[in-house]
Amino acid sequence: MIDKKLLSEIPALKPGELDDDQINQYEQMLISFIESFPLNEHKIKAALEAKDKEALAAQLETLSAALEKIHAVDLASQVCEFIKILKNFDYENEKIEAFVSGFLGSAVMLSLDIQMAKYMDKNAQAKYMRKKMESASVKNISEKSILAVDDAAIFLTMLKRNLQEWPFKLTCVNSGESALHYLKENDPDLFILDIEMPKMNGYELAAKIRESGHEAPIIFLTGNSAKDYVIKAVKAGASDFVVKPINKENLAEKINKHLYLKNA
Repeated sequence: MIDKKLLSEIPALKPGELDDDQINQYEQMLISFIESFPLNEHKIKAALEAKDKEALAAQLETLSAALEKIHAVDLASQVCEFIKILKNFDYENEKIEAFVSGFLGSAVMLSLDIQMAKYMDKNAQAKYMRKKMESASVKNISEKSILAVDDAAIFLTMLKRNLQEWPFKLTCVNSGESALHYLKENDPDLFILDIEMPKMNGYELAAKIRESGHEAPIIFLTGNSAKDYVIKAVKAGASDFVVKPINKENLAEKINKHLYLKNA
């Protein structure tokens, strides 16, 4: 069953009020969406790479219809408007690639959000919510801290730039080993972990974080929305995802959600 509370927190979905029968039907539509999305995404990318305007429009229409069924109306509307003007774009025009890239990032994020509502362990969710409320009542914003781990220096630089206006403490390290060393004397309020790292990947690091007693939420960085991938992340301790390349607004939304920064 999809957790209704988590489902209600997904900003891209606007299903309105649903009774029990409707929510069961809606859940089936959501499951159909997340299971079919990886193939739809692959077809859109293939059409984009082949510079096949007709195939691209057709695949975008298919995904738009799927988004309408699950009441992701804003995303569906964006696609419809783009399809109308697609025929006027030269394929050398970078606007096509920019739109498709941005749209797919939003669609991947939606798929991940739905899967977290379905697959996240309910006991872990309850424990996390208690931890969040305790943190909200004890610490102010400037006392909160984030540990970010990524082996790519360029990503850490971009992360710092995107978060430079925020008042909390951001610590960045480039390996799992460095993160574990930092955690010997520090207890962050939030973790942001890349998954694909050498020597110790994000899954392995998350497991060690939990083994060492740290309970703060873990946000994984990814671009993969496949079901098996998500379930593996949840088992490793994931509380959420942020899609690469990072969208500043989406990053802010996720941090706000997990650090409870209502007055940020």
